Amino acid sequence: MWTKKSPRKKQRNLHTDHPDPQSQNRLDVSIADFIISNSLPFNLTCDSKFLAMIKNARFVPVTYVPPSRKDIGGRLLIENYNIHMTETTSKLLQDAELFGLTAMGDGATICKYPLTNVLFAGGYEHQALIDVIDSSNHMAIGGVKDARYIASKIMPLM
Repeated sequence: MWTKKSPRKKQRNLHTDHPDPQSQNRLDVSIADFIISNSLPFNLTCDSKFLAMIKNARFVPVTYVPPSRKDIGGRLLIENYNIHMTETTSKLLQDAELFGLTAMGDGATICKYPLTNVLFAGGYEHQALIDVIDSSNHMAIGGVKDARYIASKIMPLM
């Protein structure tokens, strides 16, 4: 016995070079509303990370749900940190034998917390924050964030 097959449905195209002009306008209005409502700078639309986000959004299904605030402050924060550190370290070490590395540090006090910033620079990475060290214990015993102290914190990282 022959059964009639249901007509094939056309597969939905998630990416097209000929988008609906109405959709483009709705997206523009949504982006403007987001930026204005959250008091973000208007030049955010020129930011490379914003443009990458819009480009990546083209390839997700319509059922996509953005990450929660907990995901952003948790697993995605860690993932972004790991990606950033991998890229920064790679750029910092690129041709380090030829250009060398420069270690820098300074003492800072932020909201009454004494900190020591450790930075490195190389041929292709002009400033890379490597560590922020809590200097509370050192300051509590009467220490100062002088060159000798900062150097003692940088040396183990070299």
